[in-house]
Amino acid sequence: MSLLDEKFTILQEEPPQSFLQPYLVQSPEGVKGLLYWFEVHTPEARAAFHRYKNALRRLQAQGFLPQGVVVSANPGRYYVFWPELPRVAPRPRRLRPVLEALEPFGYGASDLEISEENGQLLVANLRPQTTPSNPSPPPSHPQTEMPAPPPPAKPRFRSHWASWLPGLLMLALGGLGLWQATFRYLNPPEYVLPDLVGKTPRQALEEVRSYGLNVTFTEGNDISRPKDQILEQSPDPGTRVKPGRRLELVVNKPRLGTVPSLSGRSLEDARRALEASGYRIASITRIASGDTADTVLASIPPEGQPLGPGEGVRLLVSSGARPPARETLLPDLSGLSQEEALYILSVAELQAQVVRVASGAPEGTVIGQEPGPGVVLPRETVVRLLVAAQPVANLPKASPFQPPRLAPPAPEPQPAPPAEPGLAQPTPAGPQERRVNVSYTLPENIPNAVVVITVQDEVLVNTVFEGPVQQPWSFNQEVVVRGSAILRILVNGQTVVETPL
Repeated sequence: MSLLDEKFTILQEEPPQSFLQPYLVQSPEGVKGLLYWFEVHTPEARAAFHRYKNALRRLQAQGFLPQGVVVSANPGRYYVFWPELPRVAPRPRRLRPVLEALEPFGYGASDLEISEENGQLLVANLRPQTTPSNPSPPPSHPQTEMPAPPPPAKPRFRSHWASWLPGLLMLALGGLGLWQATFRYLNPPEYVLPDLVGKTPRQALEEVRSYGLNVTFTEGNDISRPKDQILEQSPDPGTRVKPGRRLELVVNKPRLGTVPSLSGRSLEDARRALEASGYRIASITRIASGDTADTVLASIPPEGQPLGPGEGVRLLVSSGARPPARETLLPDLSGLSQEEALYILSVAELQAQVVRVASGAPEGTVIGQEPGPGVVLPRETVVRLLVAAQPVANLPKASPFQPPRLAPPAPEPQPAPPAEPGLAQPTPAGPQERRVNVSYTLPENIPNAVVVITVQDEVLVNTVFEGPVQQPWSFNQEVVVRGSAILRILVNGQTVVETPL
């Protein structure tokens, strides 16, 4: 059976209404109910969903929303689930508080289904609106015409009319001011709300500063939109408002999500799951495995780890070619962190030997590996990782000074017994110590590399140099060997010189 959001089982699909698709579903707990699924692909659909969500938030704040209502505002999963409850028909007077709570959002009694629990009214279903609400215009107030002041009585004596003129003027001005104040109180000015979606809170306040509105801010979560950007507004743009009207603005405060479960999915399915969660594929590493080709084996970061919106996730994917029994293909580990490389080697059932070398690369970055990538190895084989470390004040192995001798100290010479006549002198036992010169110049076509120089004699293997180098670079040093010796030089994990000394 089909699932919605990987948890609601679809029992019946209702006829669609514009961007709204109703379903009869059953929750994971076995509760049946109605689920409204919003296809939010247009500004109108987005505004309708957020207005619906804000109406539910108002109902919940006033105690009219029942338990079990699920609201999802995640990208690609915009829906509301209403559990099935018994319906009642309350008297209009009891329903008035519910209607007053929904009035700012354009919902009326025809959009409601009511239930009751322990004498408390609950909204059992609020049908979403798929067409823009047309709030009824505010009732017009008839203009109150102030009666004209009665004409002043004619003075009994014509010679006194000039003394009454200032008083008449003050009375007329006072009456005009009172009439204007009364008219403004009964007929306040109206303003047309601008479109504030996509702007910052500061920009929105500047645009409506002179309107005298009661502006409130609430938080929204949309990882596909920039932070601190207005996602929606209520009332809608173009609405005529008067001073004192409430303006609600939803500001985007995206919260960190978590890496979804990707192990066992196909590569394309994992890509869709990451995009639905607001992430992307950073890189793909393929290794031989018995799983089907393009099957995701693991992810970095792993499942459930918090991750910021838009971040990349690295995938370890099966190449589909099963290696020989107890063998595996070594992937390219260069550029990964030490933790990521160790994780991939553990999945490939290989052992790791970490060698930290001074390098200009970021601390903990893998700058080389031995053997190199693409080699088929028996499982549990040890892979040597060269990991960048900050330079330390120790004597480097490429020092011009003679390296210390690792052989045990020679015993003090003892006086030889006198040779008997006619007997040959004994020859000294063990390999003979000698000095050889080791030199190497990095080819010009290699701009930078990780170089390892070793000398193996009959007593030990001496690493005379190891680390990253850049052009121009050459090495020249005298070393002590015992008996026969072999010089080996590795560049980026590949043997370029192997010769006897």
